[in-house]
Amino acid sequence: MRVGILISIFAILPFSVNAQTFDNVTEIQKYIDANDLHWQAGQTSMMDLPLAERRQRLGLIIPDDVKQRFEELNRMPPPVLLNTESFFDWRLLQGVTPVKDQGQCGSCWDFAATGAFESAWMIRTGITPDFSEQQALSCNTGESGCDGGWMSDAYDVFINYGAIDEWCMPYGANDQIPCIQTNFTPTAYLMGYEDVPNNVNAIKNALLMGPLSTTFTVYDDFYGYRGGCYEHADTEPLNHAVVIVGWDDNMCDGQGAWIVKNSWGVTWGVSGYFCMKYNSSGFGQFTQRPIYISGGQGAMVFEPGSFDFSLPTDVSRTTGLYMVNVGDGDLRYGIQVAPQGNRDSYGYYWVDSDAPDGPAFSWRDITQIGQPVEFYDSDNGSSDNLLLGFTFHYYDRQYGYVKASVNGWACFMNAYFFNWQNLPVPDPTLPNNLVSVFFDDLTLQYGGQAYFYTNHADSAIISWNGVRDSRQEGIFTFEVILIAPDTIVFQYADMGPARLDECSVGIENVHGNIGLQLAYNSPYVRSSLATRFIYGGPTDLSWISLGSSSGVILPDSTEVVDITFDTDSLAPGAYEAILNLRSNDPNNLLYQIPILLEVTIGGCAYESGDINNDSQTNGLDCVFLVNYFKGGQVPPVSCECGNGGLVYAAADVNGNCRVNGADMVYLLRCLRGLAVPRACPDCPPSSR
Repeated sequence: MRVGILISIFAILPFSVNAQTFDNVTEIQKYIDANDLHWQAGQTSMMDLPLAERRQRLGLIIPDDVKQRFEELNRMPPPVLLNTESFFDWRLLQGVTPVKDQGQCGSCWDFAATGAFESAWMIRTGITPDFSEQQALSCNTGESGCDGGWMSDAYDVFINYGAIDEWCMPYGANDQIPCIQTNFTPTAYLMGYEDVPNNVNAIKNALLMGPLSTTFTVYDDFYGYRGGCYEHADTEPLNHAVVIVGWDDNMCDGQGAWIVKNSWGVTWGVSGYFCMKYNSSGFGQFTQRPIYISGGQGAMVFEPGSFDFSLPTDVSRTTGLYMVNVGDGDLRYGIQVAPQGNRDSYGYYWVDSDAPDGPAFSWRDITQIGQPVEFYDSDNGSSDNLLLGFTFHYYDRQYGYVKASVNGWACFMNAYFFNWQNLPVPDPTLPNNLVSVFFDDLTLQYGGQAYFYTNHADSAIISWNGVRDSRQEGIFTFEVILIAPDTIVFQYADMGPARLDECSVGIENVHGNIGLQLAYNSPYVRSSLATRFIYGGPTDLSWISLGSSSGVILPDSTEVVDITFDTDSLAPGAYEAILNLRSNDPNNLLYQIPILLEVTIGGCAYESGDINNDSQTNGLDCVFLVNYFKGGQVPPVSCECGNGGLVYAAADVNGNCRVNGADMVYLLRCLRGLAVPRACPDCPPSSR
């Protein structure tokens, strides 16, 4: 639960307030080292200024109606990612204009909006623009100026009049310069802008269309940023606006970071840019995407709807996934191979008591034998490490402890977390290594208790008894059981009556990139339900390879992605997988294409062309084949050739997996030395 009195206090603080001030770079670097942070400080252009002048560069003022609008927007669950690549940067795609310097004026809102619009226009036209920030500073009809402002005031100028070039109204870092935009013809007109929810997936999806303007909190250490993964707690009001140009999921020890363009000149940061850890410093809370031209909307049609065939061992077959854009805008797609069913790529799978082979619900009451769990905060706190007394295997690591949270989750991270907002599973946002039993905004302030019990041998239990949610719409009793070496059981005793569709249920690994999600703000949990997670070994999907994992299809265009199935290392049997096809088609963000491959015993002994099987290829084979066509004896060697079924492989001289008159013609060419016999690729010959 969020504490209202803190919010009201922060609302009256000026946007330049900071928790800790730094007079020089040495102090900042000591702070970095003491807190084991992963970024570097240096003598930047901002550090050359007195602290008061540094803070003049902060000029974000968010109107109340905008706050209300985003509050509603942020209640939406995160969308499916349209692109799962770990790295994306518009600078590499010629979609970002040069870094600028706002000077001694709190016009960051102006530079963020103008920079994002410049990118939108540049991506569409291929021309690098230089629009006038002074135009938005002098001509906006809101109250935005050097003492602060909001990005929409700049966007509205570009919508209502259009953007003029820099030379028309050169930037003077002064909001008292007269507006003379009507003396010049606009270069570009902004069609509009859209708000983007504050979650990593939504921002990434919007970023695929172009750079975005956004907001965050600048703390005094940030002025000395010289590189690395910047991070800071989110405790103070937002005060700065910038442009997001990309992401890098590998930054910040794999927890990910945004790539961001600032407006403090090229002698600050990394040539004017910085990397901000996901969900740090309030970053991304009020993000907007300028729309230069809508370009319509892509629409996906594809075939086949499934892949279902058989192949013998030790062969490969390449087929195509055909995708057509029948819409009037660009269609962006991403393809990912995933395990079939309730299993993740590491090897965990789940089954619940609704399934015939699922666990039976059998509540383990530990209120008399367990110890009460102490949380450092009864509203959103987590516990100290709870010692198991045995070793528990979780994903690729081993643990002798577990940590619990008031908010219905446990984790195997040796750190304290203050998280009330539930997350998707998996998700790289901290905390990771999550066991999300019933992750929601819960509290002990209205009653309830959590307990921990271990037998110090092979099992431990954490139970939440009579816990309420922050709105007091339900009372929840549930538990998680850890059974060595690697089994996890969730049990839900009395749940509800309300708020059962606002939680996260699932498990994830230490990086938050592999896991199983049973529910995210959706119905799943009910009373008397049990769910078991079992490790069944990693799912080997190396038998499937993609020719391309992402791309863009223009309107009325087709793209074919090669998909290769290789049975070289597979034993005979059935193999299943799912092809997740994601796109920006608003009606079909995700298609799941099932794959079923039946591997048969391979190694058919024959020699192509030796139709009568006498270990020689000569005219007698021609005679044999002619007699066969006339209804005589069939060729003695037949092989199972994938979807083609049984084929008289030695008689398939041209290697097209069929036997007909064309093979006679081809055999005659071989006997004349004009060709060589070929084998059906679905059933290559083994030695005889």
